[in-house]
Amino acid sequence: MRRSVFLPSLLLLCATFFASSASADFVARNWMKAAPNPTRAGYFEVFQKATAGPSDYWCAAGEFVRYGLREHNTTRIYVVRGLGPSQARKGRHSVLFSYVKYDNIPDLSDKEKGYSVSISKPGYHLSAAHGSSFCRKSLQDFRKRGLL
Repeated sequence: MRRSVFLPSLLLLCATFFASSASADFVARNWMKAAPNPTRAGYFEVFQKATAGPSDYWCAAGEFVRYGLREHNTTRIYVVRGLGPSQARKGRHSVLFSYVKYDNIPDLSDKEKGYSVSISKPGYHLSAAHGSSFCRKSLQDFRKRGLL
């Protein structure tokens, strides 16, 4: 009798686990989360985390493109929109990125790009490898702050 109740419960639990993990967010080395944005192919969001700075977002974006999407290290990642309400998750805030260069993404000159890493300038871009290069420092900073 117990066996007949146990097996369906186990199957339901496994199905729930696999269904939720298929749509789960990508988790970068610095524990920031990224997910595809359903509004346009190539768009994705990196979700806000307490005390995260621009290099932390770029770490997660670089890792998502390289490891989550399995794109090449030289793939360019563009800021589409700075930190604001998420289009993929209600009640969350995120930075909207794209790994596809669409016409609505402005081209920035070197002068406009500046010397600091930005998540607020639409059109600002880095390669996926450059974004990932911020992960080690990002991880150290989050550990120092007690957030990991």
